[in-house]
Amino acid sequence: MGGETDLFGNPVAPLPKREESRPLINDMDLIEKVLRSASRIGFVLVGIREDVYKRLSNDEVEKVPDHIDTAVHQLIETRWLEIGGTHHVRYGRYQGSARSVLVPRRSKQAAYRWEALANPWNKNEVEERGRVA
Repeated sequence: MGGETDLFGNPVAPLPKREESRPLINDMDLIEKVLRSASRIGFVLVGIREDVYKRLSNDEVEKVPDHIDTAVHQLIETRWLEIGGTHHVRYGRYQGSARSVLVPRRSKQAAYRWEALANPWNKNEVEERGRVA
């Protein structure tokens, strides 16, 4: 099993895992946003700390803010998201392997239901009702 190397090919000691626990997220809007983003954009976990990055293109990724990172890990721990296979990605001038974050069918279906409950009317219908009233 090969470890990470620096620019000159010398082995680099891996970073220690996070010692502090992540805070729990109780913001349903954020959870819904993360599930939608995971379905549409896609997330990957990079490095031993499993930092969350979002996909920009097929192999290019970008670091997400800490609150989204925390929400993704909470959804993985509660099995609303799953960890998939390993892929080669680029982030900035660095490149390496990352593990994909998968959205199970039941999570997608729940997110669609929540979105429908949050927006019970079509936007066009709401605009038309506003004009008539």
